[in-house]
Amino acid sequence: MESKLRPKVVLWWGIALTLAGVLLTILVPQFGYAAIIQQDYSRPNVDQALLVLLDLVVRIIGQVLTPLGVALIGAAVVMEFVGRLLAVRSPESEAAPDEL
Repeated sequence: MESKLRPKVVLWWGIALTLAGVLLTILVPQFGYAAIIQQDYSRPNVDQALLVLLDLVVRIIGQVLTPLGVALIGAAVVMEFVGRLLAVRSPESEAAPDEL
């Protein structure tokens, strides 16, 4: 049974996770701050503790997603390199037992 884990799939997951982590870290806190600034004082206020919790969760997820995505990009490069090495050496390894 052949693995479905391909270098191109790992590469695209790495790119997607890296971009998601960066965008999450940059954009979501800005929406929280905009919610505080845009408050209508006739309505109930957005709870500051909720926004602090949201900011903390976003920062933690962003700090995990970005390095994970970069690691997956590197893993895809290594997978492709090793796959090509094995493909090149495969005919040689089959011929070697006949020479002995």
